[in-house]
Amino acid sequence: MSSVPTVSRRETFLAILLIVFTTLVTYGTYITQLGFYRDDWYLLWAANSRGMEGLLSLFKGDRPFIGWVYTLDFSIIGLSPLAWHLYALLIKLMSALALFWLVRSLWPNRKAVTLFVTLLFIVYPGFYEQPTALTYKQDLISYAAILLSLALTVNAVKTGKVARKVIFTILAVLLSAFYILIYEALIGSEAVRLLLLWYLFQQQGKNWKENIRLTLMNAVPYLLFSISFVYWRFFIFESTRKAVSVEGLISNYTSLQGLIGLFIEGGKDLVETSIFAWAVPFYQLSNQAEYRDFLLALGLGISVVLAGAGYYLLVRKQAEIQNEVEVESSRDLLILGALIVFVTTLPIIAAGRNVNFGLWDRYSYQSVLGVALFMGGMVFYVFKGNTRWVLLSALLVSGVMTQLLNASYYRDFWKVEREAWWQLSWRAPQIEDGTTVVVAMPGGYGLAEEYEVWGPVNLIYQPGGPLKLPGQIMFDQIWVDLLLGTQQNRLVRDTFTIQRDYGKVIILSQSSPDTCMHVLDGKRFDQAVTEARTDVRFIAKYSNVELIIPSGPQAIPLSSVFGSEPPHNWCYFYQKMDLARQMEDWQLVVDLTGEAKALDLEPAAVSEWLPALEAYVQLNKIDQAKKIAKLIRDDKYSFTKMCTQYEMLKDEPAEYDRIAVYEALCKK
Repeated sequence: MSSVPTVSRRETFLAILLIVFTTLVTYGTYITQLGFYRDDWYLLWAANSRGMEGLLSLFKGDRPFIGWVYTLDFSIIGLSPLAWHLYALLIKLMSALALFWLVRSLWPNRKAVTLFVTLLFIVYPGFYEQPTALTYKQDLISYAAILLSLALTVNAVKTGKVARKVIFTILAVLLSAFYILIYEALIGSEAVRLLLLWYLFQQQGKNWKENIRLTLMNAVPYLLFSISFVYWRFFIFESTRKAVSVEGLISNYTSLQGLIGLFIEGGKDLVETSIFAWAVPFYQLSNQAEYRDFLLALGLGISVVLAGAGYYLLVRKQAEIQNEVEVESSRDLLILGALIVFVTTLPIIAAGRNVNFGLWDRYSYQSVLGVALFMGGMVFYVFKGNTRWVLLSALLVSGVMTQLLNASYYRDFWKVEREAWWQLSWRAPQIEDGTTVVVAMPGGYGLAEEYEVWGPVNLIYQPGGPLKLPGQIMFDQIWVDLLLGTQQNRLVRDTFTIQRDYGKVIILSQSSPDTCMHVLDGKRFDQAVTEARTDVRFIAKYSNVELIIPSGPQAIPLSSVFGSEPPHNWCYFYQKMDLARQMEDWQLVVDLTGEAKALDLEPAAVSEWLPALEAYVQLNKIDQAKKIAKLIRDDKYSFTKMCTQYEMLKDEPAEYDRIAVYEALCKK
């Protein structure tokens, strides 16, 4: 008998070790190569330029408590991307351990089942915003608070010690308040608390009347805060953002049709969140993954399965877990899981959101506890024998691979994005205040919102200062604004206004991850024909490089945000050559060309030889010009387009010797 506590401790240690291993493998493999993305940029800019006041003002119109949380976070973490990703990883691990405590408290004799439910929670592939750590750590930390609050509630009921019961209840209520104040749509988790309390008393054999009484009695402290919060949110707080406006949301469900739609969407999202999440994101990401990333993800997914198998083989002979997987109480996990997914999804759907596994889709994470229970119940109740273990292994491998392939995409995204901003700093020492910077990034790494431009640009050129360089991404009708020179005021999160002038624009274009970022010059026709994207070629004429101040002090991106300066590869020399061409310092262009050749550097796009070609022509070094022209001719597509355009425009007035360049490039 004395060996039982020792055996139990050994099993718990192995289980926690497996939880830590799975979390680190799934979310820590690429952690040093990840950066900032999407909404991260306006948060970074606000923290750097406006400090505490800026962070608080960003959220005062919808979720004011978040501003205080971010203020504390930034005061500790700062602007380092690695620090933010480590923070998110730590929160994820805390969530896993909190869930492990919760399920072990509910099913103390189901050792293996509760561990594998925890592993399914960790690798859940329906939420893949972990790499956007700065922005979505609020989702992660909210859910960690939920799970810990639920675990404390369950253990407050189970304990026989009054002091412990009081302490657990107080902590659980505080954590409940914390997560609701951060993200009010998670309030469906209070329904989860009622379900778990009811189930806990049901396990104790209470009759249904006593069960209801005890459930409500123990839920009183949480219900008091939840009801108070709902009253404040509905009748006192005035949201300035339509997306979270209570009046706007209520108006959608005043009709029978709206209510029916709410429950239909709830049913659809239950299936999508629980079942499709294990297949759709995996297919989307694996379909575009490099073989090396796919094989690494597969290998690490298998390692998690093997580690899980090792745990089970080590402890399966212990009496406490020998036959537990055959117990039919796994049906309870299945039913509870489905109910939890449904009740936690309804508030999200009521807010006008649903699951679609697309860009920025994070509307499944509020239900991941329910999904883990539901899938665990399915594995251990519906399926038997080897089929059970094959399905469990497939789910774990799918989850690990999805998260790893997702992280590898964000790794590549950060590499492209970070290097693009460094290239801009090499090309443009300073940019005139009020210039609108328009950016077209390579396919697959396109920017979705304008703050993904003005955030990093102002961090480079106005660190710690006001926003003086508005930005914009490519969109279908941008040419209309460029044609009309539109003056535009853009209100960001109902907090501050950006003044955008489409008559004062620099356009940046990068056609692929292998080519350099091009600062377009509207007076140079060659860029209007050599750019890969049709929409970029169409608007190239509106880009004004004279807004770049070549003689200004060299802007250097913040190393805390953008990392150390990348190696001086071809793109470094190209940007410096293009800057020298703008200054008409032809000898400097030639010198830079010589340096690049001495290092055996060459461009991925032959059009990037054009500054060198023009410099040799301007210095009357025709032999060298013809050697460069020969390199450009290797790309028949670009060569033919440029020469056709030269032929059409050779008699037009120009600010540089177009005829000489034409003859060097196009005449045999």
